[in-house]
Formats: sequence, structure tokens, C-alpha cells
Amino acid sequence: MGRSSSFNRQQVISDALELFWSRGFYACSLKQLEEVTEMHPGSLYYHFQNKERLYICVLEHYLEWQLQPRIDKYLSYGPSLLELRRFFTSGYRHGQGASYRNCCFLVTTSNELHLLPPDASNLVKKGIQLLRKGFIDFVDKFTEPKKKSGATIDHEVIASELLNLYLSIQLMAKVNPNQHALDKQVKQSLDNLFTPLLSQ
Repeated sequence: MGRSSSFNRQQVISDALELFWSRGFYACSLKQLEEVTEMHPGSLYYHFQNKERLYICVLEHYLEWQLQPRIDKYLSYGPSLLELRRFFTSGYRHGQGASYRNCCFLVTTSNELHLLPPDASNLVKKGIQLLRKGFIDFVDKFTEPKKKSGATIDHEVIASELLNLYLSIQLMAKVNPNQHALDKQVKQSLDNLFTPLLSQ
């Protein structure tokens, strides 16, 4: 049975996100998208033009409503190593029913960029910039006391290392979603990065 005529764009995009996230762009058929969104046949084309445009809307939605709020929650308000660690672990800690969420949707999209329109590449770059800015803001706030003591800290380098760690952890979580091992890796990597800073 199709969704009622009162079209809820955000709900359709949220439902499509779950399917795209679990199966990937290429493996999702229009029929599956119509079923998961409860849209009448052809309605997705009417509202979104095609599967590619729907995916772009889904990726925009993910960046605005899922990635940015996580960045704000863990990296902006309380600059502590515990909050930074929680940012990393919240990217792969999901229940059995949502194990496909063990890898950030941004990273999942990167694996299929060759199948997607050019807009997707621009959005992935935007997502990377959101992450980079979040890490730079975190490092700025976290190291504020050190700057007052005259320590020299290259925020760009640390932010780049955090970004590389985030992306690699996401890929590791997709390949081997052992949360205990991932938690240990995140803690060890962050300790290795920040212990020298704290001892300056």
C-alpha cells in the first residue's frame, strides 16, 4: 500500500537513507525504494526525478541532520578526550538490527562515487570539510590552556591526523565490526596523539 497523498519529504528521505545505507546505491532498485518509502510507483520520479537525485537529497540530509549534530554534540561543547572518543565510537556503535550503520554514510558514499552524479563528490568534500572543521574547533578549545603557556601546536596537522583516524576507523568498522577492538584502537590512537601535547 502506498504512502498517502500527504507527502512527507523528510520521512521519505529518512526511509531512503536507511535502505541506501544498508545496501548501497547500486544495489537499491527503484522498486525497493518505493516499498521502503511507501511511495506509489512513479512517485519517486515525480518528486525526485530519478534515483541519483534522491540519493543526493539523502546525502544532504545525512550531513545536515546526522553528521553535523554528532560533530556539535561531541566536538563543540565539551572539549575533552572522553567526548572526542565518544565521537569516534558513536560512528560504529549500533545494535545488531542496524549493523549496516557501523560505517559512516559519508564513507559508504565515497566507495560508490564513480556511480553517482558529480554533485555527490561535492557533498562528500563538504562532509570532509565538516569533519575537518569540527576537529580543528576541538583542538583549538582543547589546547587553549597550552597556548597560554607558549606551547606551539599545529592545529591543522592534528586535525588532519584525527580526520585520517576517523576515516580509517570507519572502514575498519565496516570490514570487522568488533566494537571492543575498535574501542581499543580509538583509545590507543588518541592517547598516542594527545599525550605529547598534554606533557608540553
